[in-house]
Amino acid sequence: MSAIRNLPPGRVAIVSHQHPSVSKGGAEISAYTLYQGLLGLGVDAIFIAACENANRARLHLESDREFIVFHDGATYDHLYHAAMPEVTEALRDILRAQDVRLVNFHHWFFIGLDALDMTVTELGLPTFLTLHEFLAICHHHGQMVTRPARVLCERDSVMACGECFPEVLRMQFAVRRERFQRHLSQLAGWISPSQFLADRFIAWGLDGTRMRVVENGLLGFDGTQRPGETHKPGSPWTFGYFGQINLFKGVDVLLRACELIAKDKELAETLQLEINGNVVGSEEFRVRLERAQQEYPFLAYRGPYTNQSVGRLMRGCDYVLMLSTWWENSPVVIQEAYESGRPVLSPGIGGMAEKVKDGVSGLHFRPNDPADLVRALRTASDAARHQRLLEGLPRPFTAREMAEHYVEFYAERISQPVATLAAETPTGRKRAGKRKRQLINVGEVGE
Repeated sequence: MSAIRNLPPGRVAIVSHQHPSVSKGGAEISAYTLYQGLLGLGVDAIFIAACENANRARLHLESDREFIVFHDGATYDHLYHAAMPEVTEALRDILRAQDVRLVNFHHWFFIGLDALDMTVTELGLPTFLTLHEFLAICHHHGQMVTRPARVLCERDSVMACGECFPEVLRMQFAVRRERFQRHLSQLAGWISPSQFLADRFIAWGLDGTRMRVVENGLLGFDGTQRPGETHKPGSPWTFGYFGQINLFKGVDVLLRACELIAKDKELAETLQLEINGNVVGSEEFRVRLERAQQEYPFLAYRGPYTNQSVGRLMRGCDYVLMLSTWWENSPVVIQEAYESGRPVLSPGIGGMAEKVKDGVSGLHFRPNDPADLVRALRTASDAARHQRLLEGLPRPFTAREMAEHYVEFYAERISQPVATLAAETPTGRKRAGKRKRQLINVGEVGE
């Protein structure tokens, strides 16, 4: 690949906020997929992950190319995303010792925004950031959903953020936004797995000329997509949910839909709903799930699953369900469904609507609307429609294909001197001056 020759000599570091042996969230899996893809291309890559001290025993590193920056989660500032200085120092030591010449962060969480500043201004490295949700824009877990009403938020503002978090001074949200924009604007470029997420960040203030949309690769996928199997006549239409089970992921919407399905005897006899994953949340929600399973014979909770078993479990369903009540970005579940030859039912918003083409590779329903979910379930339970959707399934990216697009973007962006990149936006021009940085020290603001 010719673009590799245009990279600076030395190693490429992929930096993640967690190691996938400890946590299997989308961002850390995406980071590790890119790392593996770069190795597959012949790039001299290393993987650096943050890990809380309490999780040391759970770590499993696959090779001497993987490194860990340990931290104490209790000392992290969740409003301004500032880590203790020793975290930045530990990352600096690894980058120097490993002769790293290009860095791609897949998050700043637990590592802190000052680490981004360090790689650019102190080490002078071309530094990239892959975006995964809206945490820079939204303090509410980066999900752009209001609290406590949980209404989809269209755009941030100091006033709107203050209404969600009345315990935080509105001036602090102004400082938070300035801090994020200052640190992010000096980077060589940003990668977004969806156009929706990219557009939101461009509207927020990032320079669109330095943004590239690259779909996440699917770890372990060799490029061979399994053919979709048609529905077996006479068997119930099976819809499977896969992922964490909590209110953010919308399982509550499915439980409310069960109440409506139960009132339609004919529909209830033709459907089978299966929930797969770990229950994360309150004990009250866990009890509600158990009661629903007992009350509705068409509902089954199958428990947790492994990455190795997800394909087999998905192929046992006719459709895969996405239920999230927030915008999402590029859920790995959708890629896994396509690799397994399964169409997807999803809310028609955000990255989900972008990845699932309504009437082509799946069906949309209104988010947080159990009645419209039931409508979509009923519509999907048709052999001819199911066959058309099977024929419209796209093939996911492999790790190597993902890495190829990243390398092309790296080469394109580093053709400009790093020192000039920060001056390309108004925020960057402010950064180029000698204005003193200010930071109000506050503790974590949670739910």
